[in-house]
Amino acid sequence: MRFDLSDRSPATVDEILQGLDDDQRNAITAPPGVVVVRAGAGSGKTTVLTRRIAWRVATESASPDHVLAITFTRQAATEMRTRLRRFGIDGNPQIHTFHALGLRLLTQRAADTNKPKPLVVTNRMAVLSGALGADAKQSSLMGIANAIDHATVRMLSGRGLDDALSASGIQREVTREQFERILSRYEETKRKRGVVDTNDLIAHVVREAQRDPRFVQSMRHQFRHISVDEAQDMNPLQYEFLRLLVADPPDVFVVGDPNQAIYGFNGADNRLFDELPGLGTGARVVTLPSNYRCTPQVVETASRFLRNGGQQIEAQSRRPNGRAVSFIGCENEFAERNVIAKELRRMHDTCGTWNLLAVLVRVNALADDVSEFLGSQGIPVRSGRRGPEWSAAIAQATSLTSRETLGIWSSDVLDSGDYDPSNPEYEIALRVREFLDDNRSGSVDGRAFGSWMTTTVDRTEVEGVEVMTFHAAKGREWFGVVVAAAETGYLPHSSAKTAVQKAEEARLGYVALTRAADDLVVTWAKHRRKRNRTRSPLLPVDATVVTSQRGPTPDIKRISGRAPKNDALTVALREWREDTARRSRLSANGILTDRQIREIVAAPPRTVAELADVIDMAFATRHGESLLAVIASVSPG
Repeated sequence: MRFDLSDRSPATVDEILQGLDDDQRNAITAPPGVVVVRAGAGSGKTTVLTRRIAWRVATESASPDHVLAITFTRQAATEMRTRLRRFGIDGNPQIHTFHALGLRLLTQRAADTNKPKPLVVTNRMAVLSGALGADAKQSSLMGIANAIDHATVRMLSGRGLDDALSASGIQREVTREQFERILSRYEETKRKRGVVDTNDLIAHVVREAQRDPRFVQSMRHQFRHISVDEAQDMNPLQYEFLRLLVADPPDVFVVGDPNQAIYGFNGADNRLFDELPGLGTGARVVTLPSNYRCTPQVVETASRFLRNGGQQIEAQSRRPNGRAVSFIGCENEFAERNVIAKELRRMHDTCGTWNLLAVLVRVNALADDVSEFLGSQGIPVRSGRRGPEWSAAIAQATSLTSRETLGIWSSDVLDSGDYDPSNPEYEIALRVREFLDDNRSGSVDGRAFGSWMTTTVDRTEVEGVEVMTFHAAKGREWFGVVVAAAETGYLPHSSAKTAVQKAEEARLGYVALTRAADDLVVTWAKHRRKRNRTRSPLLPVDATVVTSQRGPTPDIKRISGRAPKNDALTVALREWREDTARRSRLSANGILTDRQIREIVAAPPRTVAELADVIDMAFATRHGESLLAVIASVSPG
């Protein structure tokens, strides 16, 4: 079955601004300059950022070929590219992660100066071990690597570095003088081998720009209109990189949420987002307080949690009332696991699929315990933690720089006969071959393969509950979430000693709580691993157990009445999605997500306006008639 697509002519200004609230519209239509968008959880920050670019192009206040958007993850970059293509922009906006942009600029710099193209090291620890030589100890290698990262992203050296390392608690097991010698040997080893590590991708650009003003001028000529996603997560090195990119007068649009600044341990400094030092004055600040993801009950719980941590928040749910949040205290960790399993089954009866449920915990050790127990109870579990061998294989594939090198690498693995099918490299090589078959035309490389893996494979191949840490859950959302081990020692974590660290723990808990769209359960244990525990002081309840007696809302009843996933309409929608993805050269999930398909099946829309309530307004306007024809053909009347 094939479907005709409407032509992708450039979207009009009215189409771009359709379906937005006043705050979102004010952010998108702000005059060029320094614009800061403080976007709360579920406020549609990706929508605002992509539509800002589309609006600037549509109003001819920005040239698409000089637009740059910077993200922190490949998945976010892929999502932004997908959304922008829906607006039919006539041009080539650049969307990169910080590291991918650094590599692009270093490659360009190498070509301009007749130097070798930078090669990203695939096994950094081996290079570091070689630099240490006889001084290398497995026990100290990771500590030294962490210390190098700590120094690089914070742009520290000498006594300032020593003080910072001491304050961070990083164990490098060597003196400051020894560490400086090791760092020097590590840099020299990389130079001799002609390789760079991921930190170098940004640090070398900054160094070259500081040496050569012409390089700065070249970058600023290429990128005249700059946007930054998740700006609260920038570290000092990334911020210096951004500062060098921004011209005078500045044209920069930064989006972030100070209440989701949770990467201080990695060098992120949310004060950079708050102050934007060096980018001039007169920034226009727009706040997006509306939460379109979570019910009022979830928003209220998360907001009170954050306030109990001494922080301010403006947030208001735009969803109908939902189920009250459940707070359940348990005698010990074994009782808690039984409660988690029981609550997940209840949620599953409501939403109809395990894929819309998650259990979030503070540390990986707890995630492993919960995953093992759920598996023993017959509850399927999806896990993104596949071990170091899987990660190493992914790193090899994503470091490849062309279609040819991807093909050669996969053939070497699959056709040599030396690899067992259970080997992670064999499985990744199979994925590479599948990726190349799906993308037979156009320029592709390892980075494109990585994005394809993230958006097309990892989250759709197995049904099950996801069990992960708070940090790993950032940027995700589920129908129902259990936040487990919400107790002293874990929330806040016992390692948080300073006021800054405790404030970050409060933000981390806020991130976890706001991953739940409709159904939130918080659990804790009075005794865990033979230690007495108490409920987290940040939780906004005093009762040991609080459960709702309220029945499901009409929204939840509608969701629970969804048709089986293999019915005729579901099949037709998936066929339409796959066909549209192939024709548009987008990922399938970039066309329609599984969740959107389930919502359409549960209550088939009859008009473009009804369809826009489920999917993006601009996309509904462009492809609504085609999609409605599919729905009508399977669901007459």
